[in-house]
Amino acid sequence: MSNTARVGLFMLVALVVLGVFIVKIEEIPIGTKGGRVRVKAVFPSVAGLDEKSPVRVAGVRVGIIETIALQGDLGLVTLALDRDVVLHEGARAQVTSLGMLGDKYVELSLGDLSAPPLRSGTIIQGTSPIAFDEAIKTFNDLGSDLKAVSASLRQSLGGPEGQKRLDEIIENVRELSADLKAAVGANRANVDATIGNFRSFSETLKTELPRIAEKMNKLADRVDALVADNRQNLDESIANIKDLSAKLRVSADHLNQISGKIARGEGSIGKLVNDETTVDNLNASLKSVESGVQSLKNTIGRAERWRLDINLRSEALPGLNQDRNSRSAIGLDLHTSDRRFFRVEFVDSPFPRVYTSTQTITTVYPDGHSETTVTDVSKTSETNTVNAQVGWHFRDYTLRAGLFESKGGVGLDQIVLRNKLRLTLEAYDFTRAEKPPHVRLEGRYFITKNLFAFAGWDDPTWSQRRSVLLGGGVTWGDEDVKYLLGTIGSAVPK
Repeated sequence: MSNTARVGLFMLVALVVLGVFIVKIEEIPIGTKGGRVRVKAVFPSVAGLDEKSPVRVAGVRVGIIETIALQGDLGLVTLALDRDVVLHEGARAQVTSLGMLGDKYVELSLGDLSAPPLRSGTIIQGTSPIAFDEAIKTFNDLGSDLKAVSASLRQSLGGPEGQKRLDEIIENVRELSADLKAAVGANRANVDATIGNFRSFSETLKTELPRIAEKMNKLADRVDALVADNRQNLDESIANIKDLSAKLRVSADHLNQISGKIARGEGSIGKLVNDETTVDNLNASLKSVESGVQSLKNTIGRAERWRLDINLRSEALPGLNQDRNSRSAIGLDLHTSDRRFFRVEFVDSPFPRVYTSTQTITTVYPDGHSETTVTDVSKTSETNTVNAQVGWHFRDYTLRAGLFESKGGVGLDQIVLRNKLRLTLEAYDFTRAEKPPHVRLEGRYFITKNLFAFAGWDDPTWSQRRSVLLGGGVTWGDEDVKYLLGTIGSAVPK
């Protein structure tokens, strides 16, 4: 097979794979998913939801979120549902998540199935879970309450007055036990009657116990069968319980040591009753913990605002007169802020890297004289190169600097036509001896949010390497990657 045919076959396979990914990521309705029904719902908050987030009924995926808009101070969400999903009067929607740290999605309640279906254009009322900030505020309020309780205990039990109150409590307990003893003596007849009732109960249990034992035997047989079917899982559970019990035993020992120190008046809590300095230190520590929680909250908030894009592109260079006339690249862009990002890509370049070194050879002849020969040796490495760049956004322009195909360089991008067209100029490899720096001109058009095609001119200053370039690629954002991984995971047989 010729090199041109191999390149064509590679591009055909790449386009088929890209087509499958586009159908999956863009949720293009095909077959039974065609003709989806659109339903609108309003929520107090849509935090964590994005377009293409799943919609489920009883945990079963029945559609996706098509659009998210603002309606007053509420979030208006358009749901694209499968045709066989029918909503009735009383239908509700709720924003929830898969586990504590799972992705957010919309859970639908179909309503009363005996009620008539919803009329076209009806907007469903939705609910949203409590936000993380509100949970942190509740935790802070709880800490304030605990501080108030500890201060109240210190005031109530500290000093001679506290000792006096404790003596009164002990005296009250003693008097209560004496009254209880007198009450039992005065109600001896009732106690005897209660014992008689227990005796009658034991007689009844004597006659009913065999039947209960028979049922317990049957239940034990069923449990044995169940245990036999799940022996491996049961062994793992018992091992986990043993490990947990050992940890609980260690924790109990630690608690006993702590309670002993408190009883002897040792440690911070033991001194809390009489030592006000300890209380002041404890309050200072609580304030430090509160500031630490706030710092952690700010750090987590910054990490949640990071955005990751994965890029895959391939291009043909038909103007090259050599075996390799194509270039491919795969990599990612990490956006740490709205104005800065980092790019790392692995590039399969059509041009191998050439390294030149100087070799010195000294020859000694039999008559004693010597001759030294200096030659330049060139070595050609593989065509795998790396792009490692940092970029800054300035309105419609983006400036990049770093490694371009393992060579230092700079690049400038401009966005036009409402983010549909991107114009690029790159210059790198400023140290090559043969020609001026490698220049690359490119225009990239986004057909969809993820799919793009591009054309341009590569290395126009060197006649042996200049060529037009034609290619295409695909880019995935955070939500696209999550959805794609979920789709692949559900397609793999268990």
